[in-house]
Amino acid sequence: MVYEVFDFLISLASILFFAKVFGEIALKLGQNPVIGELLAGIFIGPSVLGIVRETPVLSNISELGVIILLFEVGLSTDIKEFLKASGWAMVVAFVGVIVPYFLGYFVFLCFGLTDMQAIFAGAVLTATSVGVTIRVFMDLKCLKTEEAKIVLGAAIIDDVIGLTMLAVILKLITGGIVSFGTVVCISGTAVLFLVLSVVAGVLIAPTIFKFISKMKQSYIAFIMGIVFCFIVSALSTKIELGHIVGAFVAGLVLSTIKQSEEIKKDIKSIYAVFVPIFFVLMGTKVDISTFNPFVVANKEILILTGALFVVAFVGKIVAGFAVLKKGINKLLIGVSMVPRGEVGLIFAEIGLKNNVFATRDYSSLVAVIMLTTFITPIILKYLISKQKKIIQ
Repeated sequence: MVYEVFDFLISLASILFFAKVFGEIALKLGQNPVIGELLAGIFIGPSVLGIVRETPVLSNISELGVIILLFEVGLSTDIKEFLKASGWAMVVAFVGVIVPYFLGYFVFLCFGLTDMQAIFAGAVLTATSVGVTIRVFMDLKCLKTEEAKIVLGAAIIDDVIGLTMLAVILKLITGGIVSFGTVVCISGTAVLFLVLSVVAGVLIAPTIFKFISKMKQSYIAFIMGIVFCFIVSALSTKIELGHIVGAFVAGLVLSTIKQSEEIKKDIKSIYAVFVPIFFVLMGTKVDISTFNPFVVANKEILILTGALFVVAFVGKIVAGFAVLKKGINKLLIGVSMVPRGEVGLIFAEIGLKNNVFATRDYSSLVAVIMLTTFITPIILKYLISKQKKIIQ
C-alpha cells in the first residue's frame, strides 16, 4: 500500500513537472503548450524513460481532465455568436468535416484495416482545434478580419458536429450493428439531447444561479458550476453519448449566465492541474519505436502516417475553397482549419480505449494531429504577412 501511494505521487509529480517544462519549451518555440505536454508524455512514458505508466487511478484523473477541458471550451463559446455564424462558416464547417472524414476512411481501408477502424480514423481527422485557431489569430492580430470570423464560426460548428459524430460512433461500437436507420436514430438522439439540454439549461440555469449567488460561501458559483457539469456529463454517459458531449453542453449552457466569467476565472487553477495530466497520459501511450525507419515492419506505419497527414491537410484546405465569396483569402481559411489539437486527440484516445485502434494506429494518428498543429502557425504567419504586403 505504501509503495502504491509512493508510485502514484511520484507519477503525478513527474507528469505535472514535465508537462510544464515541455509546455514552456513549446511556447518558446512558438508552439501550443499541448504539443509540449504530448512530447512530455512520450519522454517520461514507457517508450523512453519509463517513469510513468497508466494506472486505473491516473486514468480516472485523466478523464476528469478531459471533462474540465470540454467544460471550459463550452464556457468560452458564445451561443449568440455561434447562432449568428454566417452561411459561409457553416459551408466551411460541413465541407471540413465531410472531406477529411471520407479521405481518412478510405486511407485506412487501403492499408487493410477494418471498417470500424476506418470509420473512427475518419472521425479523428474531422476535428478542428478552436483553441489553436483562436490563439493563432490573436497572436497575429487578425481576429477582426472577415476570414477570421468565418474560421472561428466554422471551428465552433465543426466541434459540435464532431462531438455529435463521436456520440454516433461510440453507439455504433457498443451496438455492433451499422445501418442507415441506426445512424439516423443515434444522430437524432444526439442532436435532440444537445438542443433540449441547451434550451432547458438556458431557461433554468439563470434562476438557479441567481439563488446560488446569494449564498456566502467562497467559490460557490464555481463549485455549483462543476456540480452541474458532472451531472450533465453523467446524464450524457447514461444515454451513451459520451461524457465529453455532456461537459461541452454544460459549459455552453453556463456561458449564458451572469456568473460565467467568475466560473471561468475560478476554473483556471484546476484546469492547469488536471488538463495537462490528460495530454501527458495520452503521450505515454505513443510507442515511438513504431516510427523507427530501420525496422522493416515500421515502414507501413510510416507510410500510413504520411498518407493520413496529406489527407488531413488537404481535406481542410478544400473547405476553405468552398467559400465562393469574392475578396476572401480561401487558402488562409483552409489553412486555419488544419490544426486538429485537443478534440482530435480526444477522439483518438477514445478509439484506443475502446480497442478500436492498436497502439501503432493510435501513434500514427497522434503524430498526424501533432504535425497539423505544429505546421499551421508557421504557414499562417507567412500567408497573413503576404496578404498584408499586398494590401499595403
